Formats: sequence, C-alpha cells, structure tokens
Amino acid sequence: MMTKILNTADKSSIKLIRMNGAGNTFVIHDSKDNNIKINKNFINYLLDSKKIKKFDQFVEIDKSENSDAKVTFWNIDGSEAEMCGNALRCISSLILNKKDIKECHIETIKRNVKCWKNNEKIFVDIGKPILSWNEIPLKENITMKSTLEIDLLSPPCDLPKFSAVNVGNPHAVFFFDDKTPNLLEVGKSIEENEMFPMKVNVSFAKVIDNKNIKLNVWERGAGITQACGSAACATAVASASLGYTKREVNIILPGGNIEINWQNDDHIVMTGPYEFDGEDIVNISDYK
Repeated sequence: MMTKILNTADKSSIKLIRMNGAGNTFVIHDSKDNNIKINKNFINYLLDSKKIKKFDQFVEIDKSENSDAKVTFWNIDGSEAEMCGNALRCISSLILNKKDIKECHIETIKRNVKCWKNNEKIFVDIGKPILSWNEIPLKENITMKSTLEIDLLSPPCDLPKFSAVNVGNPHAVFFFDDKTPNLLEVGKSIEENEMFPMKVNVSFAKVIDNKNIKLNVWERGAGITQACGSAACATAVASASLGYTKREVNIILPGGNIEINWQNDDHIVMTGPYEFDGEDIVNISDYK
C-alpha cells in the first residue's frame, strides 16, 4: 500500500510508512497526490518536533515519466543521498504489491534501477560500479592508476589503504586484519576528509573467508547505521577486485545480512531482508 495524503482537501495531516531493510530504518512518503515540499526544513521539522521516531533516511516517492516511480533519499542532516539499496528494496516491495507485478523500475537522481521479486525475496540491480577517481569523485589533482588501494590524506588514526568505489554514491572501504578503530569516533572526520569533495560513506570491513565479510558503516549524512545496502555493494566490488573474496558474497552487518552478486556483466545485484514497521498519521498544521 502506497502512502498518500489522508484527505486532499485537508493538508494538515499526512500518512507516513515506516520500514527497515536489515535494520536500516526509513520513513516513506508518497508525494504524488499532494503538494507538500520535502526539503531540509521539513526533515528537521519532523525530527525536532519528535512527531516521528528517529530514522536513518526519509524517502519521497513521486511520479516518473519513464519509470514506475521516482524516489529521492534524504539523510537526517537534511542532505540528499544519491542511492540507498536497502530503501529501494522497501520501496519496490510497496510498488510491486500495489500493482501486483513481479518487476518494476525506479528512477533515482543518477540511475534507473530495476527491482524484482522472486519467492518473496526482492532483488535490486544497482548497476555497474564506478572506479574512476574523477567520477567517484576524489579530490582534484589526485591522480592514480588504481582507486583500490589509496592512502587517506591526514588520517584521524592509524588506517590501512582504502578502496574508493561509487555505486550511485561514493564509498571508502577500509579492510582490517585485526582490531578496527572506533568508527563512531572517526567516521565523521573520514566522511569529511579533504579527499572527498562530495563527502563519502565510510566502511570498516573484515574478510571472514572468500564468501563472507563482516561490515560496519558510517553513512554520509546519517552516521552509524545498522546496515547500508550501497556500502555492501561497494565492499563486495572492492573485495572481489582485490582478490579477497568471490564476486558473490554475503555481507554481515549489525542489522542483518545482505547478499551481493557482482555479476559477470559487472552489474551489482543485491538482496536482503525488508520489513514493514508501521504507519504514522502526522499532524503538520504547525509546519511553516
């Protein structure tokens, strides 16, 4: 069931859906049938007024000329995110159920994404990863033959080389053999490091074997999250490229597992849990 304004003549209340993908929490609003302006001020209003439980991202669904829906992802700091794999699983479950179809296409800021359902699992084709330094992007004038093993400029602590991967949004993946630094303490400083003009999602990874990786993520604009689908995709690409794992790998996150298959055509397909957490009727008559 898609969200919608409760009564088009009454703009004082809206209906929001809460879902999560592997513990990554979302608030979802369908903006197709009303003219409420979703922006940084509205995100701040929802959080500051405590009218809804804290979430990782706010997702707006709108009309699309070429796809089943257009979505915009908003972080809790009010910034826009280009991609969120976990949110796409949740959104596509709503679309597929409403239209009673097995496949849909969702328009994001930079990519059109195919999603489909098979035996209650929802799969998302994120597309091909970007490994070119200027498209990730990394800081101007930083040239390198490979973006898979890079030294961070002015690191906040002792860190290994990282892999830079863009899967619709930019990621820095650090692989550790032993104990990792406290991501809560250093995540923001890495996110805002001078090397990343658009900031970056930060992943601390440990390879368990060639089919399993343990992962913790600091999400750009959101902080520590229980899961991050795009980070799982970026980590799988980096790990397979470095020869640590196979191209089909299980990513173990605090909120649950995400299965990634970096296919032979270089498209990244992900699947994992998605759950409906409830609905909220929110009075926004005091929103200015």
